[in-house]
Amino acid sequence: MKILIVDDEQLDLFISRKLLSLEYEVEGFTSLPEAVKWAQNNSFDVLISDYYLGTGLQANHVLKELTNLKGNTFKSFVLSNHIDEKQAEDLKAAGFTGIIEKPLSIERFKSVLNS
Repeated sequence: MKILIVDDEQLDLFISRKLLSLEYEVEGFTSLPEAVKWAQNNSFDVLISDYYLGTGLQANHVLKELTNLKGNTFKSFVLSNHIDEKQAEDLKAAGFTGIIEKPLSIERFKSVLNS
């Protein structure tokens, strides 16, 4: 399984990549343009995007761009410290498969992946 992670925080991205790469093939980027450029020539099974990506970008922007590029060929998750009920509804309506609460762990990832 190949996982694409988009997180504007270098340290969070580093930790997520290291953790998930223990069991999965992982690629990660700190910006949407970098992720889209990579995705043009690569496939992935799962997208994990941080909720807030700075400069006015949110996870739904990432999902929209990658879905436009790849279609509905992957599962998508938002990674965040806190998502309220309204945000969760909006994320589901945007097409996200689920939400992963920080801190990320392999067990938590597997739990939402299989739910």
